[in-house]
Parts: sequence; C-alpha cells; structure tokens
Amino acid sequence: MPENTYFTRSKGFLGKEIDTYVEKDIIELQDLISYHNDLYYNKEDPIISDFEYDQLFKNLAFLEKKFWIQSMQTSEVGSTLKESTFEKVKHSRPMISLDNTYNEDDLNDFNERVSKLSDSVWIIDYTLEFKFDWLWVELIYKNWKLVQAITRWNGIEWEDVTENAMQVSNIPKEIEYKDHLEVRWEVVMPISIFNELNEDAKKTWDKVFSNPRNAASWSLRLIDNSVTKKRKLKFFAYDLANFEEFRIKENKTEYFDVIKDIDNLWFETSSYFKKLSWISEVITAVENFWDTKNNIDFEIDGLVLKVNHIDYWKKIGSTEHHPRYAIAYKFPAEIFTTQILSVEHQVWRTWAITPVANLEAVNMWWAIIKRATLHNYEEVESLDVRIGDTVFIKRAWEVIPKIISVVKTWERDNLEKIFPPKFCPSCETEVVKDEWKVRYYCPNDLDCPAKHSEKLAFSVGKQWFNIDGLWERQVEIFLQEGIIHNLVDVFQIENKREEILALEWFKEKAVSNLITWVNNAKDVSIATFLTALWIAWVGKKTAKTLAQLFENKEDLLLFSSSVESLEKLADIWPEIAKNVIEYFWNAAHKRLLEELSGILDISYYKNILLDSDLIFTWKKMCITWSFDIYKREELAKILEENGWEFMSSVTKKTDFLLAWDKAWSKLKKANDLWVEVVSLNEFLERVS
Repeated sequence: MPENTYFTRSKGFLGKEIDTYVEKDIIELQDLISYHNDLYYNKEDPIISDFEYDQLFKNLAFLEKKFWIQSMQTSEVGSTLKESTFEKVKHSRPMISLDNTYNEDDLNDFNERVSKLSDSVWIIDYTLEFKFDWLWVELIYKNWKLVQAITRWNGIEWEDVTENAMQVSNIPKEIEYKDHLEVRWEVVMPISIFNELNEDAKKTWDKVFSNPRNAASWSLRLIDNSVTKKRKLKFFAYDLANFEEFRIKENKTEYFDVIKDIDNLWFETSSYFKKLSWISEVITAVENFWDTKNNIDFEIDGLVLKVNHIDYWKKIGSTEHHPRYAIAYKFPAEIFTTQILSVEHQVWRTWAITPVANLEAVNMWWAIIKRATLHNYEEVESLDVRIGDTVFIKRAWEVIPKIISVVKTWERDNLEKIFPPKFCPSCETEVVKDEWKVRYYCPNDLDCPAKHSEKLAFSVGKQWFNIDGLWERQVEIFLQEGIIHNLVDVFQIENKREEILALEWFKEKAVSNLITWVNNAKDVSIATFLTALWIAWVGKKTAKTLAQLFENKEDLLLFSSSVESLEKLADIWPEIAKNVIEYFWNAAHKRLLEELSGILDISYYKNILLDSDLIFTWKKMCITWSFDIYKREELAKILEENGWEFMSSVTKKTDFLLAWDKAWSKLKKANDLWVEVVSLNEFLERVS
C-alpha cells in the first residue's frame, strides 16, 4: 500500500479501479465513522452502541483492504478536534486500540494467525484480563513520585489532568521504584457510586449521567477537583508506556510477569488476570466468565487476550490501528439503538400500570426485539423519553429489554411526551396514584379484565402450577372466548375439548396434551397452591411460612387466624397479614378455595416427609443444569415441597450445591465459597 495514501472527498482515489457506487459507500462510511468518533471521544455522547460502531468500522476496513485504500478513519485512534481548558501533552508511546472479536471461531482464527506470524513450533501461551471501555489515563512517575497524569486523545496527545488524578484514592502518590515509570490506567466509576450520583442529581436537578463511563470521564476532568474526590473513582493499571525499557531492566520475558511486577509496585491491576497455555483453555475461561460478570461492581465490555511471550510481539507486529499480538473478546452486545414507535399502558396483576414502548424491530443477538419496559412514569420523566425518540436499549439474558438513555437532538422538541393515563386502559376505571410510591394503579381488583388475565397466566405459569402448554397468549384467548373464567375452569378444561378444537390453530394432539398437563398439575403442595392464588405480597418465601398453618383441607376452608397471630410468624409483615386475612374472608375467594380444594390433590405439610435429621431441611440449595434423568425444575419442586429454598445461583448464602458430573462455573464458585457439593444419588437417598 502506498504511504500516506488517503481516500477522501478532496484527494479522490489512488489505487485500483473502483465502481462509483462503491466509492460513494466508502465516502459515506468514512464520514459516518468520523462523526461517531467525534461524538464518542470529544462530546462523550455516543448515539450508537459499540457493536454497531464495530460493524461500520469492519465494513470500511474490508472495502479499503479490497481496493487498496488507506484512510485516517481506520489508521488513527480517537479525535483530531478538541476544545479544553487542560494543557495538551504528548504521549511518549502512542496509545492504540485493539481489534475486536465476538465468537469462538474468531478466537481460533486469531490463534492460527499469531502462531504463523511468530514462527512458533510451540503452543502459544496467552494472558486473559478485563477489557475496560472507560477513560484512558497515563501516570508518569519520576524519582518515586507521581509528577503527571495525562488522558488519551488521538493516541498521540491529550490533556494534563494531574491535579484531578491526585484526588483518586487508589492512585499512589509515591512508589517504591526510583526509575522513570509511565503507567497506563483506566478510570472507572463503580456502578453503586454511579447510581448514588444520579439519585442525588435528580433531587437537586443536577446533571443526570446516561452511563458510568460518561460520569467517570466528566468527574476526572472537572475544573473543581474537590468534586472529583467526592466521586470515588477507581483506577486499574493495565500497561506501561515505557514497557520495553522496564521489562529489559527487570529482565522479564513474559507479559504476565510484567503486570505482576506492576501490581507489586502498589498499583491496583485487574482482579481478573490469568495465564493460559492453550486457546481451548482461553475459550473455556471466556465461556465460564459469564456467571461472574454480573457480580462485578463496574462495567466491562469484554476480555483482552494477549500473547504472553513478549519476544513474539515484534515478529507478530502491529497495524497503524491495533497490535496483532492482542485481541479483545467483546461480550455479545447488550446495548443497541432503535426508535420508539408508540407507548402502551400495560395493567399488571400487581394493580400497577406501567408504560411499555413499542420499538422499531432490532435484532439483539438472535432475538428480534420490538418492545421494551419503561418501568414507571417517574422513569419516563427522568429520561425525558418521547414517542419518536431514538433510544439506547439494554437486554440482559432472557430479560425484557430496558430503555437506558435517549439520544438528545434538537428535532425532538416537537415529539409527543408520555404521561400516565387518567383511566385504566382495560376497564376504564379512574386511575389512582399511590400516595407513598411512584406507581399508578387500577383500583378495580375484581372486574378488570387485564388484571384477571395477568393473574391467571401467572398462576398457571412455570413457577407455580407449571401447566406446560398453557401460555399467556392461550390464557387470553380462552378468556376472550369464554372457555375459562378462573382457575376452577382451568382444571376442568377437559370438559371444553370440543370448544377448544373449534378454535383456529388448536389441533387434536395439542388439546390432548394440554388436558394431560392440566391433570398432572393437580398434584400440588400447599405452599405452591398459596403462591398461585396471587394474594397480594405473598410470594414463594411467605407462602412457605403460611403453609405451616394448614395441615388439612379443613384448615384451609375454615381459616380463622387474626392479623395479630399472623404477625408473629417469621417474615409476615402487618401489610402482608392484612392482605391474607382480607383474601380468606372474601366470599368470592372462599367459593374459589372450596371448589379448588375439591379438584386438586393438595399435599399438606403433615403429608410431606420432613426428617429432622435430614441435613438439607430448611436450607438453601442451588442446582446445576438438567441431569440425565431429571430436569432442574423437577428437582427444584422436590426441594420446595420439602421446605427447602431453591436458589438459581451460588452465593455466600447457599448451603448446598446439587451438581452433576459436567458442572462448570457453579461448581467452581461453590468450591471457591466453600459451599458443600452433593451428588444426585446422595440427594435422592436422603429424600427417599
């Protein structure tokens, strides 16, 4: 490629023949990337996600490689324009970015490339550490003392923020190293501190930050550094600007040893730092990292993989944009951009009415997302979200997406604002605002169709009666068609076989299966039964406590406890006790209980084997994924019916982990936390 050959509007194209349409695409991509670079590096207000930016960058890089083009968009890092009150300083060694990968195949390709480029006949060792996406800072030490702190800009120069960096508690002002040292760090704001900062800002009408990264960047570059100190930032060291000088002086041949030396000099480095000998070990470590990711109190967007042996680095080489001996494995993108098309006001079984945004469809890692929660109307006001807005949405695994911030543009002044409804969208009852909480709710508990549908779908769902094949949409259809009206009708659904078959999409086999699943669900524990009734504030844990009061059917139908007696039970608050009494004394509910108790085979606690010597009793247990014989849900049901608490993840509060032979991350975590591990055979022997 010719040196300094740039493809821009003014200079045109130098190189291979190029189609006019391709030339137009390249120019548009160059302009678009420059625009997003400016928003990200200068204004710190990006309007697309990292994943979306990476796709633009890779498309441009592909076209430039194909047509022998070099541009500043793919060869330079960061910004070329910046207005600031801080002094500009040059870096002694340019700061360059990392290339990104998103899957196992790319990691294997990377391993093949570095093996060939390094001419290595041995297995390549790697290191694996956090990938931060924060504000880069370089700290310069001379004669034991910190003398300067500078941030990254275009990779060559940036701002002097020394006075502000001095306010950060975990930055050492002196180190036990007399020689010159230039340490590179990432400035991080813990998520807990970020949440506190925004809560305080809302109360004082101060600036509310859209994410911890922006909050950290602003906090480090404030003119008043006393405010910087209050923001409780943290720094993590990850590299040296004078890396080669340091490693030769200290006689280090491995990157792993260099970082460990940095750590020994009182610099806080990544708490996750591993040396691995095979690319297969790297892939396993990446896969197992997911279970611990959400326990970290600051945001990371991936892991960094580097060739461990430094002597290979020069052989493998670098591009102008990134080193070839390192790569970033970025987690599947949790943040995307899309547009709000409309907003629905949804009525939940908890009486609350919440705004749900209908979105322009976006593919978020194999799931087409068309809706996102706005939680409540206070959240709407805080985000200032409007119909027609471009928004950032975040999706954790198997959780409904959440709108986390809005792209603020001048055009949005004319967009329609979102307000709470005056009347329930389902039954048209006048909406009430809770005096003590932020929620708006429908007070019509008995006759609101939406609430009734939500409650019924909740009761037959996976966590309660667990009627496989009877999903929320089917519940809605059966209610609309008058096939069911309540739980009693659900458990007598075999009487409605012909009516169901007359509906579109319902075939003989599906209806037969549904009837079988309904009949199987009739065998239920008293605790599960109480939870499925949907008594306000009575969840699984409270239902287990209440279940102790019922030894037989008569106890259920002739319930006579008082608020005062219920409050004496563990975990029963006055409000819960009041709700329980009101439920059991309601005439309609009494009729429902009488009918259900005649249909269902309810297991009361006197019928459940509770061995006082059984070490599991009343303990908390976590279960790894499905076994060969049992599904995890089946084992969890056995646990709960015997008075134990099922936990979805291993924590310090877990008493036992029920694990099979292919348990991975949960088993490791249990061992790390000294949680007792039991096998399936041992578990079944003790409950037989």
